[in-house]
Amino acid sequence: MVGRTKSAEKTVLDVYLERLQDHLAIETKTIETVLSELPGCARYESLSAQMKQDLTMRRAHADEIRMLLGRHGHPAPAAHETVSSILNTVSNVLHGGEESSFLKSILTDISYRSYQIASLDILIFLANRLGFASDLSTLERLRTEENTSMALLHASLPDTLAEYLSND
Repeated sequence: MVGRTKSAEKTVLDVYLERLQDHLAIETKTIETVLSELPGCARYESLSAQMKQDLTMRRAHADEIRMLLGRHGHPAPAAHETVSSILNTVSNVLHGGEESSFLKSILTDISYRSYQIASLDILIFLANRLGFASDLSTLERLRTEENTSMALLHASLPDTLAEYLSND
């Protein structure tokens, strides 16, 4: 059952599809960021290995979001600059004073992951409200994978920072 949001112009389905598009945009931006950061992190073995695993996961997540959009008759949109621009601005404001690009990269990665998890939480709520059981299952799995990835990043952070400081 498709209900109305507070805005009379948009249905819950409209909001859901927009959020899927936004989530795809952030996945795409994160993939681009990881690809650009990988060469600079090559000397940090554990971080580099984790980034490569995350890149594989992010590509799979982007494919699954494209699949969800297609299932609802909406092909994946062209680059969605708005969300990427907002996240770049937030990242620059939060981390603009950081001297090290390595540390800034880690903070940016944590920021992206936090955004992705919150985005998935919203998508799960909307999919549940719309009764999209198959979407719900996919989105919950993606959120679990994001949370697991975030936990690994946090667990490896002390060793990564120690390795960074010993290379200085």
